[in-house]
Amino acid sequence: MKTTNHLNGKARMKLLLENWRGYLTEQQGKRLSVFDFDDTIAKTGNFGDAYLANTPEEEMTGPESERFVKRLDSEETELAKKAGTIDGTDVVIDFSDFNKEVRSPVGEISNVTNIIRDRLKDGSTQVMVMTARGPESEEAIQNYLNTLKYPIKTSNMIIVGIRGGNKGEWILRFLSANQGFTNVEFYDDQDENIINVLRASEKVSNVTFSLYKVLHGEIKPAL
Repeated sequence: MKTTNHLNGKARMKLLLENWRGYLTEQQGKRLSVFDFDDTIAKTGNFGDAYLANTPEEEMTGPESERFVKRLDSEETELAKKAGTIDGTDVVIDFSDFNKEVRSPVGEISNVTNIIRDRLKDGSTQVMVMTARGPESEEAIQNYLNTLKYPIKTSNMIIVGIRGGNKGEWILRFLSANQGFTNVEFYDDQDENIINVLRASEKVSNVTFSLYKVLHGEIKPAL
């Protein structure tokens, strides 16, 4: 801690405040703020392409394919993943294009992006964007954030594509490899991801988790 004896009144008060903020940060520990991308940070529309079941990969060429069924939004994707059908038709979902690009975003979800901007100003917070897309999507997400009307600088942000992995387990591995975090906040639009993070939170006793669901642009505590 810096001493203040040699400073005048105004400078001394400024340094005292800086020391106090540093002390509070040390006591409170670090915060990890984790945000999903699709339908949490941005309303991104189409997620994957549905084809008739057992379609060979080489025939998954988009709408021009005779086996193409439709492009899916996020809700349809979740239903198709669980049921394996679309409108009673057995389907397989191709996520390859979805993983490579941010398809025609409708727009940012400002209730969430404003929180990200605020967290990035906090030196005790690590911001992470964790998407179910594959790792090849990370650059597209970075470009999207950097080119918003009010850009979100990603230089101090972690962006990770886990290709449908368990978000709770990924967070646990991160906490294990990066000590000092005492708080985790998690924002997502999918109940499955929220439940997985809740289960993960029960495996650590020294970290407080706050879980939030983003639905139609609104943020509500998940529990």
